[in-house]
Amino acid sequence: MSTRLALTNRRQHITQKVRVAGRRMLYISVHDDEQPTEVFLRLKGFNCSSELIGLYDVMARLLSVTLQYGASLEKLGDLPAGAKFAPCGPVSGHDRIKQCSSLPDLIGRHLLVGYCGRVALAGLPPATYRAHLEARSSPLEVSP
Repeated sequence: MSTRLALTNRRQHITQKVRVAGRRMLYISVHDDEQPTEVFLRLKGFNCSSELIGLYDVMARLLSVTLQYGASLEKLGDLPAGAKFAPCGPVSGHDRIKQCSSLPDLIGRHLLVGYCGRVALAGLPPATYRAHLEARSSPLEVSP
C-alpha cells in the first residue's frame, strides 16, 4: 500500500474562475503549481442544488486523496475529460480552454493543459477530444 503525502498546514494555491455557457461559475483551486496535490471545486450559479455542489466537493476530495497517494495527474485528468452532459458549451474566464462538453470535461482538461503540458488539447472541440482520449485509454496507475 502506498503512503499518503502529508501536506503542510499552510499552503499556497491557484484559483481559476470560469463561466460555462454564460451561466454556471466554477472555481478550480489547485494547491502547488509544480505538481498539484490538492484540488478544490466550488460551484455557483442558477439551479445549483446542494446535491450538485456536494457532488463536486466529493469529486475534488477524491482527486486530492488519489494525488496524495501517488496517482498520475495525467490519468486523473483523462478520466473526467471528454464526459458529455449539461451544462456544456462556451467557456469564459479561462485563458486557454474556450469550449467544454461538461464541467468534469473542463476540470480534466484544465489539469491536463495546465499541469501535464498537453496544451494542444485546450483548443480541441470536445468530440475530437473524446476520440483522442479513447485512443489513449489505459487503466489508472499509482506509482510505487
